[in-house]
Amino acid sequence: MTGRKRILALWALLGIGISLVFELGLGRFAPGATQYVALMTLPLAAYALRTSQRSSMVVGCVSGLLEDYWIEPRLFGLNGLVKTILGWALGGIGARFDLNNFWGRFASGASVQLVDEGLQTALRRLFGEIVSPMGVASLGIRAAAGGLLTAAVLAIVSTLGASRRATRQKTRKT
Repeated sequence: MTGRKRILALWALLGIGISLVFELGLGRFAPGATQYVALMTLPLAAYALRTSQRSSMVVGCVSGLLEDYWIEPRLFGLNGLVKTILGWALGGIGARFDLNNFWGRFASGASVQLVDEGLQTALRRLFGEIVSPMGVASLGIRAAAGGLLTAAVLAIVSTLGASRRATRQKTRKT
């Protein structure tokens, strides 16, 4: 593994870890808010829009499996499967269209939330669980929160990356 790939892997693990800690903290201190905010999709969206389709699938799988283990242990592997599919789809769309602006990031974050909820509900019903669908208002709040969080986190990451690149540029001697 090259140095660049190691750094990308470390950033992915850091992002997944931070998201997991915030998701667990949110569940501990405001249990009702976890219905409207899914923080484990943020690393998936960030890697789908900034890197390759393959890396977003891996990040989605790892974040989904950690979510299965720590947050929703009912059907282990379900979130891993759903987030791998989301990483593949959003990574493919992100590779073909320029989504690195506010509205592209917002739409990506909102759509990931909606498709995540739809796929999870469909798969849970397929495996025989009795699942009540989310209300339209709850889905709207979840999509808006996911879109805003994705746009905000990616804006912060882009700003930090730009400032880091600016400090690392070497001047050329002619």
